[in-house]
Amino acid sequence: MEPAEYAEPAALSRVQQPENRPERRGLREEWNSIRGLGSGLGFTPALIFVLATFLIIVFHENGSSSFFSIHFAKFFKKTDFSGIYPAFYWYGMSFLLLGAIPLFLMRTVFRREAPESGAALGDWKFGLPAALTAYFAFLPILVLVSYLPEFRSKYPLFPDAGNSAWHLIAYEASYAVYFIGWEYVFRGFLLFGLVRRLGPYAVFVQMIPFALLHFGKPELETISAIVAGIVLGFLALRARSFWYGWLLHSLVAITNDVLILWHKSP
Repeated sequence: MEPAEYAEPAALSRVQQPENRPERRGLREEWNSIRGLGSGLGFTPALIFVLATFLIIVFHENGSSSFFSIHFAKFFKKTDFSGIYPAFYWYGMSFLLLGAIPLFLMRTVFRREAPESGAALGDWKFGLPAALTAYFAFLPILVLVSYLPEFRSKYPLFPDAGNSAWHLIAYEASYAVYFIGWEYVFRGFLLFGLVRRLGPYAVFVQMIPFALLHFGKPELETISAIVAGIVLGFLALRARSFWYGWLLHSLVAITNDVLILWHKSP
């Protein structure tokens, strides 16, 4: 029999050995394990995430006013409206890349008719009064922020919009067209594309890119975009349409421009 002092190190070595050592798995097993965590989500929401991200990137890189100024402005004759041509391009590309194409994808790829994609009028008896009520409730805040220097120096986004009444009408009309795309990609494509799987939590998902894309705006506006994204999301969900969020957002943006131009007028 071995002496007792030799038994203790062996016992210690047994204690120090790790228990339940994880089994080494290949990439396929790891993927199946991770995939099981989100088994309730499905492929369609993942594809909507990818497509929305792709379209927003394409719009950011190729749909901006600076892109127009660099590549296309030279093909247009100089007129009194030349200063807002870049705005027409930017706002038109928003309508195309963030509005028309996502709606087309909803109809063709995801087989969703207008009511299911948020593009129908939905419950207008709720949506219209709700949008107008929210606008008039927000109007005093618009008046207050129109006095802030950071807003006066930022808006209108194109100063030539204030050159004449016709400039302003043309510019603000195109601005409203811009918001069709801007609202649909968030409160239509993302929101109604995800709501079947995420329920009301889809509101908070679409709010994230919406708020982040306000970088470069006044800080107060960027922070407020968190609240606005949630409010506009629930408005679209309740009214079953993105159009009332478009109406509210357009009215707020146009009123903001008009108030600031009024301050700047001699």
